[in-house]
Amino acid sequence: MLAATAVAVGALPVAVPGLVAVDLLTGRPRLPRLRVYLFVCQYLINDSVEIVAAPILWARAGFGARLDSAPSLRRHRALQWWSVELLARRADRLLGLGIELDGESVAALEPGPVIVVGRHASPFDASLAGVVYGRAGYAVRGVIMAELLTDPGFDLIYGRLGSVFVPRDDGPAARAAIDAMARSVEANDGDRAAVVVFPEGRLFRRATLDRALDRLAGTDPDRAERLAGLTNVLPPRPGGLRILLDAMPAADVVVLDHRGLDRVRSLAELVGVVPSSEPIRLSARRIPRHEIPDDPDASTDWLDDLWLDLDASLAEDLVSPR
Repeated sequence: MLAATAVAVGALPVAVPGLVAVDLLTGRPRLPRLRVYLFVCQYLINDSVEIVAAPILWARAGFGARLDSAPSLRRHRALQWWSVELLARRADRLLGLGIELDGESVAALEPGPVIVVGRHASPFDASLAGVVYGRAGYAVRGVIMAELLTDPGFDLIYGRLGSVFVPRDDGPAARAAIDAMARSVEANDGDRAAVVVFPEGRLFRRATLDRALDRLAGTDPDRAERLAGLTNVLPPRPGGLRILLDAMPAADVVVLDHRGLDRVRSLAELVGVVPSSEPIRLSARRIPRHEIPDDPDASTDWLDDLWLDLDASLAEDLVSPR
């Protein structure tokens, strides 16, 4: 990562005029390639700062002996928030991807603790809950796929702040990790805790949806039949959310949905839409805990109904965009 940062930043004197020329020659006077390159450079710089700062923070925490202490967590959280907020500002100013949250949705965010669930349509939507709740002063933890351990910034900073990295296809290990994380949330963060989970477990793709429904038909035909009409979201996996609900009995669920990133699933697609004239529109809906069934089978049905509602809402917006 440090080498990639050095190369990307060092290449700026050549890359900037080159990308400007390519954009202009291809009829893109608003310079989308340059904008994306500069955003990627900012991401790399942020990650490199985290890599360099991590051993300093480790040394300040008694050479790792007090990483879980309040002062250590405050320092790590300040670094995490600096990075998240800076990237959010760059996404707004460079890419036109600011975040817009209506008044009713703002009211739904509070109070904590909360379990935040959302669909996963783009690599870029994973940070939305962190931005929104970070700006509200919450300690944000996430249930993150283990593949992101390849990003050293995530590994070093997010892991120390209590996020958990779960293996995609090892259910017992994932459930154990989520349970251990959830049971430490209220003790460490109290009512200013927000735990983010994506029940789909992976990015939406049409081929992935077909495979997921086929697998579900072999393991739970009734659920497969109930969810067969999904077109824009994947069947939710109830296990991780159920563990969070059991371990955080005081937490309501906040459903955080978005519009504006469904067409952005890679850097190439990002080049095609920036600078965007439309912000990322977020909507938040709060579900009080007493409305969520305690019985595991009933809570699975509840989650399925929630995902069917998300799918129908998304389908309606795609047909009649705002």
